Amino acid sequence: MSEAILLENARLLFGEEEPLSSVAIEGGKVRAVGPAATKEFSRARTIDLEGRWLLPAFADSHLHLHTMAQQKSVLRLERSVDPGGLTEALAAAEARGMRFSSDRWLVAQGWQDPLADRLSPTPREFLDRVSPAPIWAFAVDHHRALLNSAALRLCGLTADRHSGILLEDAMMAAWRHVPELPADLDGAVDDLHGFGVTAVTSFDGTDARETWRHAILTEGKALRVRHSMPHEEFLARVDAETLPPVERDREARFSVPWVKGFLDGTLGSRTAWLLADYDDAPGSRGDERVSAPDRHKLATTIAGTDYALSLHAIGDAAVAAAIEMIDQARCERERLGRAPSAIDRIEHTQLLDRDSLGRLKESGAIASLQPCHLLEDAAIGPERFGARSENLFAVRTLLEAEIPVIFGSDAPIETADPWVDIRAAVDRVDRAGRFPEGWIPTERISIEEAIHGRTVGCAVGNQLPDQWGSIAPGSPADLQVLECDDLEEVNSVGEAQLVELFFAGAPVRGGLS
Repeated sequence: MSEAILLENARLLFGEEEPLSSVAIEGGKVRAVGPAATKEFSRARTIDLEGRWLLPAFADSHLHLHTMAQQKSVLRLERSVDPGGLTEALAAAEARGMRFSSDRWLVAQGWQDPLADRLSPTPREFLDRVSPAPIWAFAVDHHRALLNSAALRLCGLTADRHSGILLEDAMMAAWRHVPELPADLDGAVDDLHGFGVTAVTSFDGTDARETWRHAILTEGKALRVRHSMPHEEFLARVDAETLPPVERDREARFSVPWVKGFLDGTLGSRTAWLLADYDDAPGSRGDERVSAPDRHKLATTIAGTDYALSLHAIGDAAVAAAIEMIDQARCERERLGRAPSAIDRIEHTQLLDRDSLGRLKESGAIASLQPCHLLEDAAIGPERFGARSENLFAVRTLLEAEIPVIFGSDAPIETADPWVDIRAAVDRVDRAGRFPEGWIPTERISIEEAIHGRTVGCAVGNQLPDQWGSIAPGSPADLQVLECDDLEEVNSVGEAQLVELFFAGAPVRGGLS
């Protein structure tokens, strides 16, 4: 049990009318706030925050935790890298000894269009000139990859006449042949702590999930982790009658409440599934990755279990299909008299058909968004979607429709820094500066609303303990202390000046005496 600590002269964002307040924590919980804290915990160890901000710690509602832990073994490319820069970066990585396994793989990540079109005569042949050893280069969205001949052969593919470009399911099938990347679990936890994050919902594969289950439950790493189960694994376990029970206790440090299904791809790769053609690619509506019969099978099968749905849906057709699946599951649950352990979620919900709003609200699903993606997607939205781009990252619209919205980073696709995500939701100013007044400014939200979506507003959606993300008697003492003055001006955790982070009442950074 953590010791009793009295935090005095704390500046709170929510709930207290007084400019400064006191907060008492003990046994992993907030025990008292305001004058009651000072009175009841006068003998506790006292820390004077001297007017610093005391906020709840952040949650990241959507990231890839194990992939984050592997990033030290991955070459990070500039998004705007050109062919010459790619060659230099790969050569420098090889010189630094970044290759791994007996086959000497080199894995990179981060390029975006138009790089693939500029690698001549094909990406495969271009990369063959860089090195005869296997090269795998993920696009920034992890839904496309560039491979040389050696990599293609090791993945069981015929290299001759292959372009060296893999997308979506074909890419994931090939990736299974790549040896496991080294992972620094402690480093990933430390990075999240450095961003003020103590709770995450992660979407990685089966082996990664079990690695983190052991890390949290056996090794005691200071993180609350919720994880998904891939839908292929779920269906196989149902057939084999080996489906594990769901941990319903929201106090649990680790649980697997959701089954993850990919309904489409991404905007950047033009594989997001649309109701109408891409404006810049007539005749193409992206990828419908799961057929209607298979979607119905998954929805009705999951309804007979304690698991909930978590559906990757970026394009408007995919979002509509996700709503339909959740409706099917809900109807089947009502027929069976069952209730899931968690609330169904739609991951990303980037391009929304306004006609789907009513059905989305009725479904009871949570919209899990990553506003940080608009920092890049604003550059391609107008050309790719025309008038429909007004419906991209429609955060204000969703909130006004009373649809629960939670925020995450999709790290390591984007930075895990919550303040980047918060600032994107508040200002909607893209990195390229194309929209200095904000892209679709009517969809902006306030700083309080954005922080709410990273704290108490996302607790239920992430199966976190009751009152998590608030500072009130009985709430979990996951807290952060910030040195900055004006939260409205913060663009990054560096500007927020994180001084200390408490996990379950215990300080983890040593920034306060």
